[in-house]
Amino acid sequence: MNQIVYEVVVFLHLMGYHDTKLKLLTNMYQNKLEIENEAIIQIINDVISDLEKRNTHKSIIANLHNYIDIINNESQY
Repeated sequence: MNQIVYEVVVFLHLMGYHDTKLKLLTNMYQNKLEIENEAIIQIINDVISDLEKRNTHKSIIANLHNYIDIINNESQY
């Protein structure tokens, strides 16, 4: 799960996204904090909602949805 959080953090940083949610994800990764999958999904969904309000390109939002799918698939095992 730590790898997914890292990928989301890097992805958002590269996009130039700056928000408290990104700072939270960054701190989670750097401090190797364990967090429930549902909480990570909620943070990503909040970011998606914010990006949709900013009319962000659909491919970026689709990438974030893919991370949610990956988290959900890992949760099943």
